[in-house]
Amino acid sequence: MAQYERWENCVDEMRPIWRHHWNELGLDRGVIKQDMDEERYKNMQSSGVLHIITVRADGKLVGYCICFVVPHMHYKSAGEMALADMYYILPAYRVGGAGVKMFKEVERTLRNRGVTRGHMSCKVHQDHQALFERLGWEFTDKTFSKLFKGN
Repeated sequence: MAQYERWENCVDEMRPIWRHHWNELGLDRGVIKQDMDEERYKNMQSSGVLHIITVRADGKLVGYCICFVVPHMHYKSAGEMALADMYYILPAYRVGGAGVKMFKEVERTLRNRGVTRGHMSCKVHQDHQALFERLGWEFTDKTFSKLFKGN
């Protein structure tokens, strides 16, 4: 089951999943450590920026999608835009359409919130392009990253 939840109601259950998420998808783990700024997330929830959809199986948290919802700096009159911060579903729960259900709930709740456009991304080494396109998302950008620290 996928649903909207507030930070304070799911953060304790997210903490153990973050290590799995980081180990599977984190880049430059030898240089940049996982160090969640929980206070900033809490503040973003308080200011209305944070949008969290969780996935639960028999009440247990097994996945999440966290977005930041803000007016876009280039298109201030266009309304709020959603930018994915991170999403993850534990591997054992990826069968049976859990990801599809999660992203459909992301779309439904963002649409109900009045968000104009959403932006999702995925790692090159774990490409979700086919999933997003099947859900009607457009491939619009390529993102590049370069490590400056430790080089």
